Amino acid sequence: MSNGSAHGDPGPSYLGSPPVGHGQATRPDTLVLPPNVRAGGAAVPDGGLVSPWREVPWRTIVAAIGVLLATALALLVVYLSSRVLLWVAIAGFFAVVLSGPVGFLEQRCHLRRSLAIGVVVGLTLATVAGVMALFVMPVRTQLLQVLSDMPGTVGQAVNGEGPLGRVVYRLHLEGPVRDNQTWLLDRAARLEASLPGMAARTAQGAVTVLTITVMTCLLLGQSAAIGRSASLLVPVRHRGWVTVTTRDAGRAVSGYMIGNLLISLCAGVATFAFLLVLGVPAAIVLALFVAVADLVPLVGATVGAAAAVLGALLVSPEAGIAAIVFFVIYQQFENFVLAPMVMARTVRINPLVTLLSVLLGVELFGFDGALLAVPLAGALNVIVKELWCHRPTAPDELVVVRE
Repeated sequence: MSNGSAHGDPGPSYLGSPPVGHGQATRPDTLVLPPNVRAGGAAVPDGGLVSPWREVPWRTIVAAIGVLLATALALLVVYLSSRVLLWVAIAGFFAVVLSGPVGFLEQRCHLRRSLAIGVVVGLTLATVAGVMALFVMPVRTQLLQVLSDMPGTVGQAVNGEGPLGRVVYRLHLEGPVRDNQTWLLDRAARLEASLPGMAARTAQGAVTVLTITVMTCLLLGQSAAIGRSASLLVPVRHRGWVTVTTRDAGRAVSGYMIGNLLISLCAGVATFAFLLVLGVPAAIVLALFVAVADLVPLVGATVGAAAAVLGALLVSPEAGIAAIVFFVIYQQFENFVLAPMVMARTVRINPLVTLLSVLLGVELFGFDGALLAVPLAGALNVIVKELWCHRPTAPDELVVVRE
């Protein structure tokens, strides 16, 4: 019995395949196309070349160029309005932090929301203004005396006279100050010439604070409408857990900031009492600096303690050593007793994540970024956990049958 190949049977024919000669081996699963036929089936003249761009519709090209131009324009707008966007972000952050006290007054004290917002924002501004007054007023006289005649102040410091001269004398810096007298006088003259610019920056700062305050009040007043509008962008099947996640993230931010303020207040009060016992001058100023610096995670407490220790060293070496011992003991108490007790209801963040978020915040937005980095990282931690819990899961068993 002979097969087809022995009699020159070309075997099964395939589309576009040339005739197979007698005895030539061929693979039945190979599709051979002639040179003038493309994979899509369209014929191309022999020896001709097809340019790929001719196959793209002109509408697609115009749309791609439009998307690129729109993206570049959006990035330019974001870059030019970065300061305004930062103000909006800070106002939104304060709105989230103050939403808890506003809700408390609205629900427990039965106040209208507008009145509750006014009370909370007013108390916040009064507290900030009081802290600034306590911090600025004790040093106002000395600061004006130093800045009114900077070259004369430096000359007095060289001779051990005046407020700076006493500090130089106590720290035994007469030699370095005398050697660099010319450089110090030049820097003092430049600083004195820049006082009008400092006043202008102060006025600009006041306008910034007023703008952020107004935006915070507006965001607090329209938070419900903003929430309803944002929920419309979420599919109906996800709105429930998205609402819960957003509320938990806001509580994490508010709880962290309020707890951090309480811890800083405790640090400032303890520092003031200790420096008052040692007889350190301007104890309230140093205590306020310690409290404000303690708001910055990780490094703030160390910076504030260093300033207080330096102030104690100006009194006596024994006072400086006592201040070092006090801050070492207090930091242990704050880290292992006070902070866990106050932050019990807030989100716990890994120390490495805290450090990275602070560094990134400082690099992007400076001191403001350092304050906002950790609570935002806590909110992001809540969101990521909820997304992980509600991620789509694959079936337990997936059987694929292949023949």
